[in-house]
Amino acid sequence: MRLTLKLTLCLLLTIGLFSCLTVTDHKHKTKEDKGFEETAFIPCCGEPAPDTEPLTLKIAVNDTYCKATACVCIHNVAAREYEDLQRLLKEQHNINLEITYFEEIYHLEDKIKAKEFDGVICKPWNVYMLSKANRLNYERVTDIKDAFNNQWLKGVFMVPKDSPIQSMEDINGKVLVIGEKDAYEKYHQPMTILDEKGIQPAKIYHKSSCLECINELMDKNAEVAVVSDYVMEASCAVDVANPDDYRIIGETSETPLTSLIIDRDKVSKENAMRLQKALLSLSNENSPETMLSDGFVKPALWTPVPFQKVQ
Repeated sequence: MRLTLKLTLCLLLTIGLFSCLTVTDHKHKTKEDKGFEETAFIPCCGEPAPDTEPLTLKIAVNDTYCKATACVCIHNVAAREYEDLQRLLKEQHNINLEITYFEEIYHLEDKIKAKEFDGVICKPWNVYMLSKANRLNYERVTDIKDAFNNQWLKGVFMVPKDSPIQSMEDINGKVLVIGEKDAYEKYHQPMTILDEKGIQPAKIYHKSSCLECINELMDKNAEVAVVSDYVMEASCAVDVANPDDYRIIGETSETPLTSLIIDRDKVSKENAMRLQKALLSLSNENSPETMLSDGFVKPALWTPVPFQKVQ
């Protein structure tokens, strides 16, 4: 009897242990398969680090509206300069931003993967598209307004003015040129819209830049193009296309246009709060003229949702 009882208890313990291991393994897999989390840096408690100690941060910049990173053809609009901001941060807040400029985002990608910088100023997706595969821990400390004091970015579905296409549903059976996977507003968001609405173009093909997509419309290779909403203001398309010759038939939801995104594995919460506080103090009426706008704002809530084909 005692032997039978012992065997029964051992069996129950074994089953329980196996169940715990299975649940733990399942939870681990669930965590690995989890989508993106909120990207905005929103501290729940604590105080910023004091300004008494110098803080040096290495920052990479690929900014649509920055003179050092934008094409010369749009320097009438993209004329932002960061030197005055750097000077004021150092003088007033004991923060030294060591900035390196990158004209092309793909020149920066390997350096982001290698964690060579403490932070990056760019379109947020350019960082977050690399984060999962490379185990990066980035958060957006601030967003940055453009030359028109706009914080937001959309993708737009554009057609020639005289096109018979009047609505998104009319894209069915048409030829569509769209961005590459590194463009959240020109690929992931519009592809999700098409999929959710059940819209099936006859052909979808990809081009990297807004200019290339506009050229495809001009050459009549495509009937619809997806481009960034600033295409006729801050892209090289301004040199070849007249805004009055095109219509917008649809658009994506808003995402942050430009953010200062910091590596939280390298920058503590207290120093991130210190940087955020300093940048916000140098915004609005205190924003340097060379920033071209009210400057920095608190990061908007944004969780990336990359396109996945609905089965």
